[in-house]
Amino acid sequence: MAMGLLAHHLERRGMTARVHSAGTIGWGGPATAHAVEILAARGIDLSDHESRRLSPAFVAEADLVLGMTRDHVTGSLNHDPSARDRTFVMGEVVRLGRKVGPRRPEQSVRDWCAEVATLRLPNRPPGIGGDEIADPVGEGLTVYQRTADQLDRLCEELAALLLPDGSPAETIDIDPV
Repeated sequence: MAMGLLAHHLERRGMTARVHSAGTIGWGGPATAHAVEILAARGIDLSDHESRRLSPAFVAEADLVLGMTRDHVTGSLNHDPSARDRTFVMGEVVRLGRKVGPRRPEQSVRDWCAEVATLRLPNRPPGIGGDEIADPVGEGLTVYQRTADQLDRLCEELAALLLPDGSPAETIDIDPV
């Protein structure tokens, strides 16, 4: 759901983002029926989505890597420890990004991420418990709806931080895990 919601909000702001989704566990298959239904009600089509396993190449190429949980972020960093300054828990990048402020027109997404990362506590893993979003897999439609609402708010705010009003459009790579 994060992939679809973030791509939607970035597109609404004029950013052509290659938003990819990859998981830290090794299953393949389509998005869950609940995820497809919840996002379809928001005008976002996930019907062709196929899950795939996270790889070192995905992490290396991404301008920003997002995890719903700290475990997801740790899994991503196991693939590429050098990506620490651009790998965040979803709530973390928004929480810290508010303090940094919107990305400046001359600033790359990677540079903005690195600036955001400087606000992390030293010698601590990325994120705090309150930054995490529980995975709704296996839960009912109501839990999926709450998760989508939470992700939607975070994705909308992240899109505004990455592409503030009046910024020129550009193309970036983002990998929600």
